[in-house]
Amino acid sequence: MGFLISFIKRLGHKSKIKSIFSTFFAYINSSNKPFLKTWEKICQTLLLIFFIGVSGSLYAQFYVSPKVCLADLSLDPATGQMVGCEKRTAFFDTEPSSVSWLWDFGDGSQSISRNPQYVYQATGNYTVTLTRGFSSGAVETKTKQITVGAFPNQPKFNDKILADTTVCESSSLELNPFKLQLVGNVKYKWFPTGDTTRTITVDTTGCYSVEVFDATSGCSRSAKINVKFCLQESSSGGGIEKWYFGKGGSLEFGIEGDSTERDSLAVEGDLNPDLPLEDPAFKPGVTNEVSEVNTSGAVAMVYDKNTNLVFYTDGNKLFAGSDDTEIQTANGGNFTVGNVRSSQGLMIVPKSNCNACNFTEYYVLSLNPLTKLLSYSVVDMRYNNKKGAVVEQNIPLMFTASEKMAGIRSSNDSAFVMYAFDYKKGAFNILTIDSTGINTMEQIIGSSNVDSLSSVGYIAISPNGRKLAHGVVIAGRNYVEVFDRNLNTNSLSNPVLIDLNVVAPPVVYGVAFGSNSDILYTTIKGNSGQSSYLIQLALFLGDGASISAQKEIILQRNDEFGALMLGPVYGIGEKYLYMSVNNKNFLPYLQNPDVKGNAAVVGLTYVAGSASFGAPLDGLATLGLPNVLAPAVEQEGEGISANYSGNCQNSPTILTTQGICSPMRNKVTWYFDDGTKKEGTQTSFTYTKPGWHTIKMVVEVFQKSKISSVVNNQVVDKLTETECTEEEYSGTIYIKPAPVLTIPDKLYICLEEFEKKPFSPNPKGGDSFKYLWTTTLDAFLSDKPTYVFDIPATYKLEVTNNFECVAKDKITVLEGCEPALFLPDVFTPNDDNLNNDFEIIPAYITDFDFKVFNRWGELVFNSKNPEIKWDGRFKGKVFGNQLYPYTISYRSKYFPERGELQTRGSILILK
Repeated sequence: MGFLISFIKRLGHKSKIKSIFSTFFAYINSSNKPFLKTWEKICQTLLLIFFIGVSGSLYAQFYVSPKVCLADLSLDPATGQMVGCEKRTAFFDTEPSSVSWLWDFGDGSQSISRNPQYVYQATGNYTVTLTRGFSSGAVETKTKQITVGAFPNQPKFNDKILADTTVCESSSLELNPFKLQLVGNVKYKWFPTGDTTRTITVDTTGCYSVEVFDATSGCSRSAKINVKFCLQESSSGGGIEKWYFGKGGSLEFGIEGDSTERDSLAVEGDLNPDLPLEDPAFKPGVTNEVSEVNTSGAVAMVYDKNTNLVFYTDGNKLFAGSDDTEIQTANGGNFTVGNVRSSQGLMIVPKSNCNACNFTEYYVLSLNPLTKLLSYSVVDMRYNNKKGAVVEQNIPLMFTASEKMAGIRSSNDSAFVMYAFDYKKGAFNILTIDSTGINTMEQIIGSSNVDSLSSVGYIAISPNGRKLAHGVVIAGRNYVEVFDRNLNTNSLSNPVLIDLNVVAPPVVYGVAFGSNSDILYTTIKGNSGQSSYLIQLALFLGDGASISAQKEIILQRNDEFGALMLGPVYGIGEKYLYMSVNNKNFLPYLQNPDVKGNAAVVGLTYVAGSASFGAPLDGLATLGLPNVLAPAVEQEGEGISANYSGNCQNSPTILTTQGICSPMRNKVTWYFDDGTKKEGTQTSFTYTKPGWHTIKMVVEVFQKSKISSVVNNQVVDKLTETECTEEEYSGTIYIKPAPVLTIPDKLYICLEEFEKKPFSPNPKGGDSFKYLWTTTLDAFLSDKPTYVFDIPATYKLEVTNNFECVAKDKITVLEGCEPALFLPDVFTPNDDNLNNDFEIIPAYITDFDFKVFNRWGELVFNSKNPEIKWDGRFKGKVFGNQLYPYTISYRSKYFPERGELQTRGSILILK
């Protein structure tokens, strides 16, 4: 042992130690000699010591965050809430063989965790004591002196820690976090520019934040301001994600889909919509150039909120996403991640910030396959012209962990959640990474008696975030274990163990869900002549036995199958599921991963007779595919837009705009195609003609003067403001035809005759119609096109056409009988008692006046009483076989407003 320690001390540089120990462990793993296993444990301990930078003792000191700062929380008197940023100090026992811990933080507080986090409430010097216990019963105590530092004064913009401002596009803006304050001995670091001056001048829309450091303690406070230059074009997105993996392997994605036609009949929408693709589908690129990565296993990639690749790692180096240059340390030195052989033990996680722009920093999490120590380094994007630099290295985080790690955005997009599997405990370590740092939680769940072979392979989280799966080996058999995942607590539950019915080795390796999260795929990785398997598991079958019984072996070959991945990770559209095959220049994929069935059903490309075995690669695939993370997509900047609500003829159409360059004052003017002009961010207009119409909107933007910040008066604001810009916007709207009804105001029924009168509105302006007859109190009467009136009242009718446009009307039904006269055309006054008299029977009339004339115009008969009949005589005689003209004057009993009415005719007398 003494020889080994002496030898290590003479090695000097840590990378040499890692290289030599890696070779040594490879030899150990290939040997069956028991004493070599003992040496492995000894060397693993020593490697852990050197990896975290501790020397001088076999039992290491413990790790403490390099900066120990006071709790930065205070009570806001205005709101009564605690404000500030929690600055926690991380502690970690770096002794791998310890099994129990008692920390004393020097202020009376204690913890029994291997890796506690603590917040000090007062500045000063403290002695931290760790008492660690071992499985042998031995106990050891270690101490370390720390100094808790204070913060600088709080920087602010416009007297706020979190501020927003809008200025005209043609101007620039100086950002000063302290104005006239005296700030003491401090240093500055600006995002995203990396400037170290007290002030900066900006002319681009975006988030800007400054971190101010106390020069003595290194403790810092931040403030941020969102600067918006009015109508400055937003930063462009980076397109679609791409993957790097293997030995120079890369995969580009393209998106296909049909152009979406505008839905002109939609009842609301944008006047000038940006139409998405219909049924978009992601397809692998036909040209995939060589990448910088060179690994047999894990790769990690991270994208920003605009889908630009920020940086990536192959476990050895970090590469800038913009130009693939190597990312170094902040002082210009080389940086090595030190993890080139784990299956999935790499991840790059964006870090949300407190009182600063998000994602100024990223955590590079890496598992050392030899020590099983999970550690992280910090990349600060404020260095190297926004390409980043490593500012903290190899910070211990967790021990022990397996090579399997997977991450996902939290359900509210405020944090990232990572899962790492500890095969020794059968536990999942759940890490939540947010503005406060890294919070860890251990959950023991599922199978506890798994073999050490379970430490390699992959963890998969379903696209909907509700399931998690990984492969395990139990008693020499391969299984997949699936859990439900709680979106709020991130905890796991309801484990389902699925027997793959394949003895290990070969060993279960890759896992991936289909798009709908109901079907799971897994690979069993064979080597040295063993078969590899690609297996489909229908999770919707419910229990593990049923899923196992109906598993589908999609492919079995003597290749070495590796990781599985649905791609791309982000983006909405149909996706393929890809499989890595070691040392192949193509990437096979499944075109229909959400369908239960064999290779032909799922559309596997890696089958005999295929035109292509998969996506062609200029590099080589190995066993791994990348861990990809990105924050929620966000477009910076703003544009002018307008929306409508309601698009039916003869009904109000509401037009709205959010305006632009808030909070600047907007004057909005709308111009309609009939010459009408209206003002306001919301207006109403009624179109009387159906069809397409053009709308023009002009927005004038005014900027307040500096005087307005001193004098709070609207009149002063308008007198001193200046016009910032004037923008014109044009859009179109389709006005749908409304039903046209033919309905009289009044309708009469004759109650004296118990009349029932049917009525139909006979609508036009549509292909089909729905009817609703109601009372004035909206009581339902009928949904038929014809309604029969029998009671005087007012009735309402609503008619809806097939365009969902509505016409409303009402009809008043009154009592009223139409006047009528019943009289013959001929009579025979011959005293035979048959039809001897001319008799008139009136109905519903008054003021009756009957007159009969001869051919010479002489009045031969006159009566004002309809009961008096004419016997055909004139001057006592009947002159037969002649026509006698007559007039009947009268008034309507129910409708006197019609005035005097008259009926004319002639009567024939026969003898």
